[in-house]
Parts: sequence; C-alpha cells; structure tokens
Amino acid sequence: MTKQEFLSNWKWASIRWNNVSLDKDTVSSLYEDYKGFSYNALAKALRLIYNNGATYLELPKVYKLTKDLHNDELLSRPQLDQPKNVNGLNDYLKANNFKSIKDAIRKNRSKK
Repeated sequence: MTKQEFLSNWKWASIRWNNVSLDKDTVSSLYEDYKGFSYNALAKALRLIYNNGATYLELPKVYKLTKDLHNDELLSRPQLDQPKNVNGLNDYLKANNFKSIKDAIRKNRSKK
C-alpha cells in the first residue's frame, strides 16, 4: 500500500474516531507498520470495527484484523497446479511446456 492510500484510510478513520491522530510523525510511524498490507485489507478492517460499534479505535486490534484480512487475500489468489512429478521445478516446467516460471504463472493466471 502506498503512503497516500494509507493516509486516505487514516483520514476516513479520523472522521469516525476522535483518538485517531493525523500528525506527520504518527502517520509516518504507523505507515511503517501497515505498508506491507493491501489498501483493501486496511479499509475492510476499519469498516468492520466501525460497523461493530467501536467508539475508540484500538491500534492493536486494527493491526491484527488488517493482517488477518491481508493473509486471507493472499490465500484466495489462484495458485499453480501441483507438479505432476517430484523431480524438480525444471521437470515440472518441461512437462507442462512452460519456458520459465514467469511463463507458468502468466499462463495459469490467464486460465482463471
């Protein structure tokens, strides 16, 4: 997630909870914690907490929920089929007529 995307989510949260700070140091520090997650995971986490009636935004809860939602996103992505043999990646690529691992990923994405 970009810093601008993080700031967009954080501004949304600051309107809903009065304990959310938008000062430069706070935003920079928190962005370091969240930059590896997706924009959607943070947005969903904040909305879930808001929709469940939280009157105070607890940062550890936001972080854990964002991490869980981000991991769920990663797990739901399409994955390569299991190798047809166990003799290594090169044999798998040859057996499936792939030129490289990039080729295998690209062709498997286009199937879905």
